Amino acid sequence: MLIIYSCVHKPDPPPKCVAGSGGSDMIVVFAKHGNTPIPNYFTHPDTAFIKFGTTISPGSNPENFDTFFVSEPGEDHIHCMGLKCGDYFIYRTAWDSVENVRRYGVYGISVSETSGEEIITVPVN
Repeated sequence: MLIIYSCVHKPDPPPKCVAGSGGSDMIVVFAKHGNTPIPNYFTHPDTAFIKFGTTISPGSNPENFDTFFVSEPGEDHIHCMGLKCGDYFIYRTAWDSVENVRRYGVYGISVSETSGEEIITVPVN
């Protein structure tokens, strides 16, 4: 009796994006209150707190986030550089110089490219 076995090799699935630092992606985060863009100020730096691996809020406590990026004075956005593809939750602060209050907003994003730039606008209240 002769038995012949044959195997069909299935290609490996493409690697899953695992959010984190050390990559070539950048998320550029703008803030708007209503229709008004909010620029960054030297005396009140704005911040984008980032949680890796989720698009769902971990709350507003900065300790619940994996990293953060601080604004540059005079720019109307924050550069979140050196990220990998994957899911991110962003908690964005912005100083409203008209009403002299700090505003907050949130945004969940999935980055699928392994390098490049994602531009988002976070509504802040």
